Amino acid sequence: MAENRRKSKPIAARPAKPKREYSLFNWLNRFLPLDKIFGEKLPGKEERVPVKYFYYVAWVVSLLVAYEWIGFQSEQYVRNSIKLKKEVDDLRAEYTSIHADYEKSGKQSVVLERVKGTGLEENLTPPQKIVVKKGDF
Repeated sequence: MAENRRKSKPIAARPAKPKREYSLFNWLNRFLPLDKIFGEKLPGKEERVPVKYFYYVAWVVSLLVAYEWIGFQSEQYVRNSIKLKKEVDDLRAEYTSIHADYEKSGKQSVVLERVKGTGLEENLTPPQKIVVKKGDF
């Protein structure tokens, strides 16, 4: 008896990827002759040096921008922290002066001066202790 076997399918050849065209750089090359600066177009090699390394240069530029942005953010953080420290110092000084005024206003001499206008006077005789025995109720 014959065995059932699968037939293998032929592997199709992959189509070649089309070469990228950098239309932006070709357009720029019309106005700015970059070939004279970065070398001429070689026969058989159609990519120009700036186009060939564009992604590497863009990556480095993006890293530099990120680095500068982080530096700017850290400077802004330092500026804000210095401003907040000054504000805290001002509030601490204000609290200290208000607290000192409050403590001073509770002294007996200051209270006497405030109460003189209402007619109250200081009692010059000391208070007397009243003792009550258990059976006096």
